[in-house]
Amino acid sequence: MLIQAVDNPLVKELRALHDAAGRSAAGAFLVEGRRAIDGLLAAGWQPLRLCLRQGEEPPPGWPPAVTLGDRATRRASAASTPSGFLASFALPDPGGIDAAAGGLVLAGVADPGNLGTLLRTAAAFAVGQVVCLGGADPYGPKAVQASAGALAAIRLFRLDGWSALAGGRLTALVPRGGVAPGTLPAGRRWLVVGGEADGIPAEGLAACGERLSLPMPGAVESLNAAVAGAIAMWEVFGQNPSTSGQRPATSDQRPA
Repeated sequence: MLIQAVDNPLVKELRALHDAAGRSAAGAFLVEGRRAIDGLLAAGWQPLRLCLRQGEEPPPGWPPAVTLGDRATRRASAASTPSGFLASFALPDPGGIDAAAGGLVLAGVADPGNLGTLLRTAAAFAVGQVVCLGGADPYGPKAVQASAGALAAIRLFRLDGWSALAGGRLTALVPRGGVAPGTLPAGRRWLVVGGEADGIPAEGLAACGERLSLPMPGAVESLNAAVAGAIAMWEVFGQNPSTSGQRPATSDQRPA
């Protein structure tokens, strides 16, 4: 099946997923790029829609896809330069949060690229639970693209406040004044990474019983949120995988 018209219902359906209201209404999100889609398919996620630009060959093992003409692809895509691989997936239900197991908290990370990079890094270090408090939408197209399929490897929670984390050990990543990574006591914890401009909000800092700072002997005051968060995750979780929280179940992806 080849779709050429930019006003085709399928094209409109995919385009509606560009913004948060459309994603909420549809209970779905848009994924672009062969690698990102392949990562979700490999984890057992079933696409609601799968589309290829005319001329693109479907990778081995992919389910049947709808073919889009060039203009239809550009209309459906959220990217300035479409890859030619588009899919929609149901927003997953992560289940209940386990405060005692720990994980990663992203408090006000507003840049979608930084957010997606942090999600990918969390998946790399087997951080099973990630909480987003404010900031960019982790299911927005730019964040999804930057995460490169890592959404299949984490349980992602979007919360409005800190109460669900009560009972867990929270460790704030701060530019200065915190302890060195190697001095943290053993045990599961939530690593809290703040936003690019304002850091961790006061309410979040008040909830954290520990503060962690990365040694920076050079003449730099702070690091990019994604860079600092990645280094801290390596220090906290990468060298001791038993502290990284629960691994997610990926076999049953249900709409939220």
